[in-house]
Amino acid sequence: MWELPIQEHKSDATSINSSKLPTSIKKIDWKQGTRNADIGGGKFDNVTEYLEQFDVENIIYDPFNRSLQHNIDAISKIKYGQCYSATCNNVLNVIKEDVNKERVIQQCENVIRDDGWVYIQIYEGDKSGIGRETSKGWQENKKTRDYITLIEKYLRVYKVTGNLIVCSK
Repeated sequence: MWELPIQEHKSDATSINSSKLPTSIKKIDWKQGTRNADIGGGKFDNVTEYLEQFDVENIIYDPFNRSLQHNIDAISKIKYGQCYSATCNNVLNVIKEDVNKERVIQQCENVIRDDGWVYIQIYEGDKSGIGRETSKGWQENKKTRDYITLIEKYLRVYKVTGNLIVCSK
């Protein structure tokens, strides 16, 4: 589940926001003193820095934007229910293969406690539903609700607000 996925289009060039937070981050009611797993969190630490004000430890796991050693250390801190929450921001929409999307969803499910929450944000692109290669890699262009069936294989969808899917075990 944690091995490097084989993807037709790598996701390293999709990590582009060095200062802008994903919109989901400010919508979440963070629980003080907890740990969040940021699955596919990119190469920047702005979410980690933002969550410090809530006393939330943010652990970023990203096989395309972090070193092997960073990811090994991250896995040791987040696997098997060691987190109250998991965020997965604009990740599923840059993966072409369903098997790799499922792997990411399984990682989210794996890291949260039984009473934990998963927040999955989708960038919908042009909303055409037609995936295509872009200058940064891959973009699915699917609407948020198009991901529900895949997510529900592993998580219970609690609610969908805009492009944010809130899930639990």
